[in-house]
Amino acid sequence: MDSLHAIGFYVSATLSMGGALLVALLPWRQWRGLAVGLAGLGLAGILASLSAGFAAIAVLVCYAAMALLLAGPRYRVIELPVLTIWRQLGAVGAAALFAVLAFAAFHGDFAHAKYFGGAFGSAATGRFLLDHDVLATEAVGVLILFALVGAAAGFARERGR
Repeated sequence: MDSLHAIGFYVSATLSMGGALLVALLPWRQWRGLAVGLAGLGLAGILASLSAGFAAIAVLVCYAAMALLLAGPRYRVIELPVLTIWRQLGAVGAAALFAVLAFAAFHGDFAHAKYFGGAFGSAATGRFLLDHDVLATEAVGVLILFALVGAAAGFARERGR
């Protein structure tokens, strides 16, 4: 990875992490909406530096829609009562996932790969992630699975099933 790509990658990663922290810490939902957009811009930059143009465009569209929904006037917060034990288990699970991702990040290395997909090489990016960062890819997959199961459980609880 040459220096220009490395600078772009690290700037995009900083934008993404900074936006995520701002989403968690800002008190007003309008500002949190802007922070979601900032995190999406950083993630799109990361994907663009990996030659995944189509995925970067999809991320920009999705995160822009989320930012508009969050900052819009029709957004309402629904707080469900959750037992303390579930919150603690969720925090322990998040810490374990963070540890796995940190282990993968510190034991990984930049690899030189050839992308045959052109400017929109999403398939090549997927092969690259599975070739070099299997542990991190699996951790993200587990995180997505838990998010989908949690969303389904929340939806079923809301509908009274």
